[in-house]
Amino acid sequence: MKAITATLIAVLSFASSAVAQTISVGDFHEISGIVRDLAPGEITIVDDDGTAHKAHVQNKSEKYIILGKRRVRFQANIHASGLLPANLLKTGMIVRIRAATNLSGRTRGSIEEVLVDSNSKVKLDHTFEQQPSDKKEYQQCRITGRIISVNRRVLKLAVTDSKLNRKQVVSVKLHEDCRMKIDDDNLDRVIGGDRVVRALVASISTGELAVRSIEIELTADREQATRSFDAQLEQRFSSFSDEPSEPRELRSDHFILATDISDRSAQVLLAKLETMYELVGAYFRAAPQQPILCYVVRDLPQWPTGRLKPEGAQKIAQRAGVTLWRTLRQGGKTRAEAEVYSCADHGVCQHEAVHAFCALTFGSTGPVWFSEGMAEMGQYWKPKQIAVDIEPEVIRYLQNAKPKRMADIVAAGQITGDSWQAYAWRWALCHLLANNPNYSKRFKTLGLNLMTKPDSDSFTNAFGPVAENISFEYDQFVQNFGNGYRVDLCVWDWKTPSKPISRSKKIKMDVQARAGWQASRLRAVKGTSYDFSADGTWGIGKGSEDLSADGSPTGEGRLTGALMNEFELGEPFELGSAETWIAPSDGQLFLRCRDAWTELEDNTGSIKLTIKRTQKKK
Repeated sequence: MKAITATLIAVLSFASSAVAQTISVGDFHEISGIVRDLAPGEITIVDDDGTAHKAHVQNKSEKYIILGKRRVRFQANIHASGLLPANLLKTGMIVRIRAATNLSGRTRGSIEEVLVDSNSKVKLDHTFEQQPSDKKEYQQCRITGRIISVNRRVLKLAVTDSKLNRKQVVSVKLHEDCRMKIDDDNLDRVIGGDRVVRALVASISTGELAVRSIEIELTADREQATRSFDAQLEQRFSSFSDEPSEPRELRSDHFILATDISDRSAQVLLAKLETMYELVGAYFRAAPQQPILCYVVRDLPQWPTGRLKPEGAQKIAQRAGVTLWRTLRQGGKTRAEAEVYSCADHGVCQHEAVHAFCALTFGSTGPVWFSEGMAEMGQYWKPKQIAVDIEPEVIRYLQNAKPKRMADIVAAGQITGDSWQAYAWRWALCHLLANNPNYSKRFKTLGLNLMTKPDSDSFTNAFGPVAENISFEYDQFVQNFGNGYRVDLCVWDWKTPSKPISRSKKIKMDVQARAGWQASRLRAVKGTSYDFSADGTWGIGKGSEDLSADGSPTGEGRLTGALMNEFELGEPFELGSAETWIAPSDGQLFLRCRDAWTELEDNTGSIKLTIKRTQKKK
């Protein structure tokens, strides 16, 4: 990483305060290499020397990044481009093509390139470069259209109404070598493995890095052209208007949405709600018998008097949300009613809709810690995604705040709506328990009992015998997690026994790169010398070379150990391919491939490790 400018001081806008804030920006550095990982507000680049650089990056769709615990505007100048396979073209994309067309709107021949336009508000167009002399003559035509379908190398586009094409549809054949061209000013299509041609990165006085500009070459090896789930939904509903509306009702399979947000935003929200409904329903294996009514309000004054309940309108005025529910007895049967009230923030509505889902399905949402923790989970759940993916501000708060004891999080007497910080701790505990194989089954049972028959179960009853285990894993989670963290990959092995070994015995094991701390079966004895020998290679992400247990020159991918004793994990120490190590204390030895905890998901391979007592020299 080479410094290319002199030190300077920049004043950055501080989004959450009216008080002027300054942050020192030091040298700017130029980096090229491979994208190893991308998360909201962050990018990890492995340079040409194999060194990984994690930097904050403000994508075009993001309002700020978090630097030194503060919200800061530091918009990156982004250029992401590349040629991708045409089979990645999807319905809803806005594309530009040049095709031979006649005055009847028919096309001839095939096209070899389709340019994808990231601006969903672009005006559709259908214009000849040179006007044909008669209806049969074909001339090149510039077409901007919205993809209706791609089938058997036939691209069908919706275009504007014109004398040229009254049907407002154009069909064109794709050449067998056709490619889709991307030329964007955002990171929504960037994935691990893409090439960073040049990144200009600033050193910040907080000790962090922030991207000022970045040029990325997209590689063809990918499953989708659009990475972000939200961006995929925006693309899917690109044909809908983005203009605000008057209050009206829209319906999906399981929701009634009374709202004044735009048609496009409403359709995106309904798709998110249906996704949440499917995921939460699959988790609990139950669902409401009636649709969920959601009031989502952009402009409160335009709603008719009496349309919204006062409690709901009050929360909306506060830019928040609330779920109003009650249980009724009719004819000897009990049924629940629930209504969601939310400001025009999709996340708030999703959170409240989880409350409504549980109230209508089970007659209750459970105690506050469970109710709010699960609602926060429901807000963040996305299809086929296990990794953490939440607001960077929440992550930074949990990592830097004074740790909150698990007993305090689940304590009785809490009230809903107390603070977003309290919600963050509840989310952390629920996310850990729901995704950790050590506790997930019992946690689900506990949740169902808390919502249906609360007197039959409690957190203490469910997890009392393993409270110390959970507390240890919870502390490890809060200490190490971030966007991309996989609880299931970092689960702690409590079952594998450990014991000292004699001079005549050896321990052989496979250490996986795609996992956290792994039990070695060795209980080390203080002052005893051990020899480690590792064979094989592993990988630590896309774009990285296979590494031995010695890792890279900077230590990434190196075999690392730590001693565990009485629920206390000692400081990690490095081992490598061949090492003689003297145990500094008694304890159970755990091992792992050294890599960022948030980047284990794309690691590959394992090394074969042999551990034995050091033989005395004769």
